[in-house]
Amino acid sequence: MNSIQISKFSSTPSQHAIFVMQSPQTRAITVGSILGDTFVPGRLYSGALREKDTYEATVQSLQIPQIREILNRYAPEDVSTITVLRETLACRLSTALSDVGIKNHYGDAFIGATHVKGNGEITTSYLYENIEGLTPDGLWIIADSICVGRNLIATMKSLLAKFTPKEVLFICPIASRVGITAVDALLSAKQISTTYVAWGALFGVDEKTLYDMPWGHPNTEPLDKRDQQTFISMYGPDLCVGGDFGNYYYCPPLAKKLYDEQLTLHHIIPKIPTKEEVQKIYAEDEILTRRA
Repeated sequence: MNSIQISKFSSTPSQHAIFVMQSPQTRAITVGSILGDTFVPGRLYSGALREKDTYEATVQSLQIPQIREILNRYAPEDVSTITVLRETLACRLSTALSDVGIKNHYGDAFIGATHVKGNGEITTSYLYENIEGLTPDGLWIIADSICVGRNLIATMKSLLAKFTPKEVLFICPIASRVGITAVDALLSAKQISTTYVAWGALFGVDEKTLYDMPWGHPNTEPLDKRDQQTFISMYGPDLCVGGDFGNYYYCPPLAKKLYDEQLTLHHIIPKIPTKEEVQKIYAEDEILTRRA
């Protein structure tokens, strides 16, 4: 894990821990990677390779020493995973747990919660809940990005009305401090120990959309300032780091459409660096490189 950076950021208002991690795989998602002779920005990186990197980054998140300490406190039969469909299906939590040595965990829960966009307002539609595999009083591990927390707040309100776990661990591919604080308030009210792992940074949330999280937002807290500077050098301060994250795995044409729309909205002409320029910024083991 030599190429993995880990930092403990300032805690939530309830003093729950937040860790931010950056690895070649998470950097491929939040900044970019090298494919053959070309640097591919994260906003243009979609499909099966991105899904593979998300899974590997999830395994890395579970191997952080502070997270291993949490996992080691529980027998496998006291551990459940929760996947909010569809974005973080790519995290493949149950397989990731097995790969870090947690065999035959209690089970998996699946939640259908999605954003509904209309009339300038974004709300959550809570559509589906399968909790047969959810331990009522052990460790819950949840994978989902957190912007302002709409989907996770709906999820946690529903689940905490039924059960009270001993501890909750969030794996957040893209997260904001605003969203973490909102979600954390629900858990702290029930005095549930909670830990968050985010990738690359804690992002500031665009005040107009309450949805986009740009690298250039003044409230963004980067783990590695090089990542922030690299992204901003390509797009300026306003482009969202993730766009509609789920589309990058399951509908790349829609991801590309949203990317183009955001470029137009913000009057951005991308300045994509060459492979050689990127290699002057990052050491060989810091950026993911694949054959074309």
